[in-house]
Amino acid sequence: MLVRMLPGAANTDLLAESIVRGIADDHDIRLLVLQVIHETVSTQAHMYAERLDEIAASVRKVQATKLSPKAVSQEIEKHHAILKSSVSVLVALEPVAKAATSPSAEFDKLLAEVMDSSNGELSVYYKELHSQG
Repeated sequence: MLVRMLPGAANTDLLAESIVRGIADDHDIRLLVLQVIHETVSTQAHMYAERLDEIAASVRKVQATKLSPKAVSQEIEKHHAILKSSVSVLVALEPVAKAATSPSAEFDKLLAEVMDSSNGELSVYYKELHSQG
């Protein structure tokens, strides 16, 4: 409920900045940011459209994190969850990117890379999340 009230009560520049930073933050923060995106994307599409390049850079940073060769199963599971949540951000904002009056080359490029079937687990996550609607 609080998230739905947020856009009307919050400074959208600060909200957008927090979202961009939150995407590259800890996994728990990213999940909260993802919830905010889902709750506000229909009312704040213009805000997201203006920040697609920054969002893409944050998502790319998350996807560039490497798993330690000595990782234990818990760390591997968390890493997969982190990658899936980063793809979730792209899926949530894909309609905004398609409708944007000024397309974001960075967002579009990243989305194409994720959708590419040779991209392994990222493309699997994309297909799974996209099919869930």
